[in-house]
Order: sequence, then structure tokens, then C-alpha cells
Amino acid sequence: MYKTNKNRNSKKNETFKNLASKNSMWIYGKHAVKATLLNPKREVLRLILLESNKNFLEDAISANIHSELIANSNISPEIVDANYFFSLFGRDATHQGCAVLVKKLEEMSLDDLIKDKSDDRPFIFLDQVTDPQNIGSVLRASAVFDARAVVVTADHSPEITPTIAKTASGALESVPLVHVVNLAQSINYLKEHGFWVVGLDERSEKELSEIDLHGKFIFIIGSEGTGMRRLTKEACDFVAQLPGSEVSANNILNRSSTNSFTTLNVAQAATVTLYESCRQRQRKIREESNAKR
Repeated sequence: MYKTNKNRNSKKNETFKNLASKNSMWIYGKHAVKATLLNPKREVLRLILLESNKNFLEDAISANIHSELIANSNISPEIVDANYFFSLFGRDATHQGCAVLVKKLEEMSLDDLIKDKSDDRPFIFLDQVTDPQNIGSVLRASAVFDARAVVVTADHSPEITPTIAKTASGALESVPLVHVVNLAQSINYLKEHGFWVVGLDERSEKELSEIDLHGKFIFIIGSEGTGMRRLTKEACDFVAQLPGSEVSANNILNRSSTNSFTTLNVAQAATVTLYESCRQRQRKIREESNAKR
């Protein structure tokens, strides 16, 4: 069942790197690899494992109720050594001894994502967020709290990378990451289709929990350095801050305070925002259910 391949030369390794940069990509890390294998839309080209992970595929099959998706894919894992992983991903990558080479998924468009008129899941828009780990963490939070998609700008955001996939911990297989040319135009386009827009700004006097989040919403989070750009902010129907302590609120107004922790990072802000949205939606479902009794 297993191929042993410990003596690949550097020329062949470079060939695989080039292949991954064109029409395919590597995904590493146990959770991300398992989610990839379970995604019927993914075409898996290779699965490489360290000797210590030789039972990874069997364990994934036995632990998952959808194991037939893995079992029918006819994957033959290759057992390689640590140097082979280093040659592909470098010594700093947390690959956990497993990786898959897969064909890239076709990116969805906003039109694809709004076809179902009954879908009221929110969008997360990231304005000039460039850090792959932040984007991966936002994808992970979006999967947990059932966001529809994460939208970024094509010019100022990274393409989908192994780091994003690893940090997303499998969420990349269930939450689309969409690149758009113009963020403000995309926001206004969705507004024409019935979406409300909430931008996050630490200086707003309104808290997110004060806004009725029932319906179709876009949540916009700017970069940690500059926040939302002007045109992005002008497209918002509401601007709100996340709930925080009175001390934090005072620190925003008084920068001389010894407590310098005034804001969350992008991923943390997305998590709190999506939690509040999910909380309000679930409360409405419970209220409607109780009203029918």
C-alpha cells in the first residue's frame, strides 16, 4: 500500500515545487490534510507521510463517518523522511509529518455565493489584511460560526498558500476564500442584493451588540495598522466597535494610559463578530420556535 521514497534528488524536488505553484498546491498539517481528503471536490495528486504517521490514512478513515470519501479515492501514501519535507516546505513549517499535493479549487464568485436567496449566513470582508496566518484564522472562525465566505482584495492579499491552509485547520475546504478586484464596489453590489454592511472601528460609539443582526449581513474588518479605508467605510450602513471593558474604551481615547491593549487582532475580531452574529440568529430561531408552541 505504501511507497517508500527517501532519496528524491533536489532536481525532482524543485519540479514538484514548480508544479505546486501553477495548477496545484501543497497542504500540510493533520487537520488540514484530513479535511482535504474528505472534500469530494478536491483532486488529490500525492499524499506524503513520515514513517511515524504511516497509519494516518487508516486512522482518518476509521475516525470519520464519511470515510467512504477517503476509502474510494485510491490514494497510495508515500513514506518519506524529514529531509524531504524540509526540501518542500523549509524547516520552520509545522507540517506534522503529513502533506497532500492537490489541484487548486476553482474560486467561487460573489454571484455563485448569493444564488440561494434563503441563505442568510454572513460574509466577512477583510480590507487590506495581508498576513496569511490572520486570514487562515479568520477562515477557521468562519467555519465554526457558519459564515458564507471570506472576501479579500486581489491586489493586497495573498493567494491561497500552505500557511493559510494549515492555519485554517481544514476550514479552507468548507469556507470559500474569494478575491475581488475592488472591495467597495463588491460591497455595494451585495447591498443591491439586500445585504446590510457593518464595519468594525474601535472608535465607534455604537457596540456591535446594539445592532439587530437578523437578516443578510457583511462584516468588514480592516488591517490592524490603518483599519478600513475611506471608501470601504463610506459603504457601511453601520460602524461599530466590539464590546470591551471600560478600561479599554478609555485607553482608546487616552493613549497615555499604561495599558496598551486597546484592540484585538483581525482574527480575534472576526471571531467575536461572528459569535455575536451567530448568537443573535440562534436566539431568533429559539424565539420563533417557542412562539409556535
